[in-house]
Amino acid sequence: MELELPKRLYAEGSEPRVKKINNSCRMELIRDLKKAMCAEYDDVKRDHVFTHIMAIAENDLKFSGKLVDSFICRQLITSKLHEKWFVFARTPLRFSLQEYHAVTGLKITRETNSDVVKWKNDGGFWSNLLHTGGKITLQSIRKVHLQEVHTWTRLDRMRLIYLCVIVGVVMGRDEKVSIPHMYIKLVMDFDKVRKFHWGLHSYDFLLSSIEKAMKKLGKKESYIFEGFSYALHIWIMEAIPDFGETLGRRVSDSFKGPRCGNWKEVAKVSYEDIIELEDSLTKKVKPIPLSTRPVFDPSRFEPVPRGPQFCGLTKWRPNPAPQQTFTDQVRKRSIGEMSITKYHF
Repeated sequence: MELELPKRLYAEGSEPRVKKINNSCRMELIRDLKKAMCAEYDDVKRDHVFTHIMAIAENDLKFSGKLVDSFICRQLITSKLHEKWFVFARTPLRFSLQEYHAVTGLKITRETNSDVVKWKNDGGFWSNLLHTGGKITLQSIRKVHLQEVHTWTRLDRMRLIYLCVIVGVVMGRDEKVSIPHMYIKLVMDFDKVRKFHWGLHSYDFLLSSIEKAMKKLGKKESYIFEGFSYALHIWIMEAIPDFGETLGRRVSDSFKGPRCGNWKEVAKVSYEDIIELEDSLTKKVKPIPLSTRPVFDPSRFEPVPRGPQFCGLTKWRPNPAPQQTFTDQVRKRSIGEMSITKYHF
């Protein structure tokens, strides 16, 4: 018996398309920071809080705007306020805080005594900027300040790297918009950076960005997509291994840690490719009984109320064909790896 799903954002087969998504995650800026301040970059990377986030840039993981856009169009309309449900090959897939944490490893528990307002003036670049109420953007950092960092203190250079990782990747803010002073005050104290709930904070911002994108679907040929878009992208690759195996390569089959650090070299994918794969899975794959679906063990991550759970569908191999197509390239046919075993819409 086929599972009855909530209403879709768009009817199956009627999803709109765009020419381009302007992704606000600035991975090239992270690579520029490494070139300009190699020693300080290595120090920041050794800090566990953003190690796997920075690995995305080092692994040169590419972003597929069409893949992300196609999933935004494949949303299920539910009453859930703090999670998103998508559908692919008529199978529901949950993207909640638990899946987000499994992908990013970012802290999702809020510390009650966290005070981000207070900061100590050390007379450096960032202290002067906060004291005078100055403004700075990722764009001005890239075009102006990167050429001046050799005159800054070592601490201020490290703060710059933390700030760019936070604003340019984890929050995925528009590079032309002024950086909120709250983030600058946080990087003034590295302990506060480590204690801050970046997972919860950035997940909420990503959901709000998805909501904004929904309003632009079918109205514009392109749109700006803010938030940690790579987290959504990697979740799709994990939830539907066909995309992962066709579009990229895992760094290691024995990798342990947040999933964002285990992918590299993603290729392009077209809307036609996505539809072809979905049609193949819809016709050929039958769900595994709920009682037999394995459960993901998130013990190596920070404890969460409900860990992300894994289920799969039966494997399918395409019939041999004279000409290799997108679906022929996939070795394994499964879906819903990062879904859950029970559906509560």
